[in-house]
Amino acid sequence: MSLLFRKLCSQLDHISENSEGVMGVAVKDLGLDEAYFINPDELFPVASTIKVAILIEFFNRVEKGTLNPLEPVLYKAEHKTIGSGVLKELTPGSVSMPLIDHATLMMTVSDNTSTNLLIDTLGIDRINSGLSDLGLVYTRLTRKMMDIESLKAGKDSFTTPREIARLFEFLYRNERLSKYVCDETIRMLKKPKEGIISGVIRNAVSSEIQVADKSGWVDGATLDAGIVYQPRHPYIVAVLMKHEPKYDLHHLNALETMTKATKLIHRYFEEVSSSTIQGRKLPP
Repeated sequence: MSLLFRKLCSQLDHISENSEGVMGVAVKDLGLDEAYFINPDELFPVASTIKVAILIEFFNRVEKGTLNPLEPVLYKAEHKTIGSGVLKELTPGSVSMPLIDHATLMMTVSDNTSTNLLIDTLGIDRINSGLSDLGLVYTRLTRKMMDIESLKAGKDSFTTPREIARLFEFLYRNERLSKYVCDETIRMLKKPKEGIISGVIRNAVSSEIQVADKSGWVDGATLDAGIVYQPRHPYIVAVLMKHEPKYDLHHLNALETMTKATKLIHRYFEEVSSSTIQGRKLPP
């Protein structure tokens, strides 16, 4: 581990120790294969970031020919759910869209109604079977989006910093998944997002650098995870928070803490991308 990377790790430890609640971090340099974790195997609510797993299963089925992405699906009243998204505001029975458009809404505006429609189409067991095939033990979808009754009954969806980082590394390296599935999933994850859905990773990165990520939040927990295509040193980053104080209703303090961490991480990768290993700046 380089001295500069060790310094970054120390700074992240300091942020974690002084944060409200519990923080998890995963950072991996995809070139040098250096990695660092904070609370790597701690369970965190995965919130909308589980939609990456749904998207992977979607493209798996498309590639196998068992699902037609252009098949139109009528939006019905029973599909409607609360939370993020735009479909819930439209008139049930009046909107018909192909499945690929529901997948796009799921990723770009984190549409919960489109997500639940896709969960019904793909099946929770099939989505989780795909995660198991990837060797992920803790990352699971246990209920549909905003299913409050299931949540009250103790069902929630989780991940860990180590596992969510591994999932993105599989996508980046075309490992354990086909090239088609990886390429299509990353293409969708790179699409622009807005507001809080844009996540704390994009807040730390200049607009000319591509990011493939998915954020998520629920009461008391927030996370963002993805790939940053920093020239010469692409990297994976995941920042997760839980046990956020009740007064932080809009996640403002949590998002500020997470953004501080992602900015430190990105500054590190900017520095190593622009310098020799001995610390001299490279010519432009």
